[in-house]
Order: sequence, then structure tokens, then C-alpha cells
Amino acid sequence: MEKDRTMDKSRSSEVSEQLLFKAKEELGETDSIREESVNLIKEWIQTHHTDYSHLDDQSIRWFLRGCKFNVQRTKQRIDNFFLFRAQVTEWYSGRDPLSPEILDILNLGTVLPLPGRDDDGRKVVIIRATIHDAYKHKQDDVFKVMNMIIELMCRDDEATSITGVVCVVDLKGVGMGHAMQMTPSVIRKAVNSWQDVNPIRTKAMHYINTPLNVHVVMNIFRTFMKEKLKRRLHLHRGDSTKVLTSLIPCDNLPMEYGGNGPAIDFLINKWKDRAIANREWFMNPEKHGPFSPF
Repeated sequence: MEKDRTMDKSRSSEVSEQLLFKAKEELGETDSIREESVNLIKEWIQTHHTDYSHLDDQSIRWFLRGCKFNVQRTKQRIDNFFLFRAQVTEWYSGRDPLSPEILDILNLGTVLPLPGRDDDGRKVVIIRATIHDAYKHKQDDVFKVMNMIIELMCRDDEATSITGVVCVVDLKGVGMGHAMQMTPSVIRKAVNSWQDVNPIRTKAMHYINTPLNVHVVMNIFRTFMKEKLKRRLHLHRGDSTKVLTSLIPCDNLPMEYGGNGPAIDFLINKWKDRAIANREWFMNPEKHGPFSPF
């Protein structure tokens, strides 16, 4: 009975008519296809050997959109998603924002979703991948916090399931310690999570402040990437201001990156406070879908 009650928790789509038109054009989504597909996934969940009863409609829509409403692919993605979390416990267990190791990384502002959207309506996330001390902070904890913030962003912004995400990865200050942290095993996990696990549509990845020898690590990344993701990967050297202002509206781009938007410190405190305010949500994932509240 508990399973049935949980499955009854559903939320109507919190997406504008304009975005639903975009979903139809890009994903093949219509009201009837969405309803039918959500119901098919719910029926599958009821008979599945693993308990996915905490998946509500909003989370299911994320998976369906990530797979362009291919129901079979969606089932596989859901299986991949929860299997990956069970296997990669170093990223998905102990997600307490108040724990010293996580709070330390939150204070650094490793992952900062920007306000607003780019000119194509996509959400932009700045990832300051090398802001941490490689001899103090574990790379697994960095990825843990990255996933926490992005999941929180997605939970509160269903429109991103349609528009997708653009990642700007800032490598300023990269050192040998950071390179040593990115072992082939870590890189494989990262690429796998982008390609075959998370339903988030990664539309582009722009690496800025890239050093001359960055190709050594990037070639390892490319080894695990499918052609589609390889085409969306862009490396930029030299002054990044021109690149960023061409990608991101100035009013959304932080001042430190040449824009008129909120300062980095403001964004750090905003996302740290949001993570702490959602502490129970992070620590009790079995009580809700990955893209839905309690």
C-alpha cells in the first residue's frame, strides 16, 4: 500500500506553453505522448524487481525528455541511474551539506549555476574545476558537491529538462595535483554519468583558461566519449572574456568573468545556503525522486 500511495504523488508539468512547443519540436513531446509515456513507465515500475516507487511524475518526465520519449531507452536510463548510484557510493553517500569536507567545497564555489539563461534558453553552469586544493580536497568530494548542486538546480527548474545545460569549465590555476586526481577511473565515471546515467541534456561544454598541456587529460576524456559529446566539447585558450560574453548575457555573467551579473561571492553564498536549507532532501533520497521534492 505504501508503494501505491507514493506512486499517486504526481505533479503537473511546470513548463510554459512556449517551452512545450520547443519540447515538441526537439523531443517529439506532446500532451498525449507525455501522458502515455509517463503511464507506461509507472506500469513498468510497479512490476520492476527494484523498488522505484519514489519516482514521481516530475522525475519520470526528466528521464523521458533525456531519452526523447523513447520508453525503452528511458527504462534503461533509470536502471543505469540507480545502479550507478549504488556502485559509486563515494559520490552519492554521506551527502550532508554541513559535513566539514562538503561545507569546505561549498564555500569554495566549485559549481555555480548562473541566473537566467543564454540566448537559446539553456541553463548555464560555471564549474570552477580547479579552485580546490588538490592536496587537501578529495576529487570524489568535488564530484559529490557538483552533483548535489546540479540536482538541486534541476529539481527547482523543470524547464531545464527541455532546454538543456551548457557547462563552462574554468581550469584557471590548474596544477599537477589536479591532473593527478583525474585518473582514468575517475574520468570514466564522470563521462559515464554525463552520457549514460543522468537524464540532463548537456548541450555544450566549454573549457576556458586551458593550459598548453591540457590535451593530455582531455584525450583521456575523449576516449570514453561518444561522438555526440565529443562534438559538444570546446577548448579555449587565452582571454576567456570574449568567449563568455558571446555565450552568456552580460546581466547573467559574474563581474569576475567580464559581465554585469552577480559577484562570485554572492553566487557561492546563494548555492551554499540553498544546499544547507535542503539538507534533509539530500540525506533522504529514498523518500523522493531525484528531480522532485519530498
